[in-house]
Amino acid sequence: MRNFLISAAVNLVLIIISYIFFKNIISGPTRHRIYEKIFSSFAKFVIYLFIVSVAVTGISALALYKTHYIAYVNVVAPALLSLFVGFIISTVPTRGAGDKEKGGK
Repeated sequence: MRNFLISAAVNLVLIIISYIFFKNIISGPTRHRIYEKIFSSFAKFVIYLFIVSVAVTGISALALYKTHYIAYVNVVAPALLSLFVGFIISTVPTRGAGDKEKGGK
């Protein structure tokens, strides 16, 4: 149970770090276009998320198997997926369509 809580805390920190990183690296309009493309259909989003999850887990498992560190696949794969989740979260618009660019009311 202790290892699970440590892994969960590290994954949460990775999500926050990747969110901040992608939010600062990618400009607002570009993030909004990515959001519109990914979330144009919720069904497509779920399919994309599943495919990326399977691909990341499969590639990390293969790499860890080749390097004889397969025992760590349950730590490495969720950590890599946490980076992806941070990217997805960073694409969500923070302002509405009617909000002004600077300041507010």
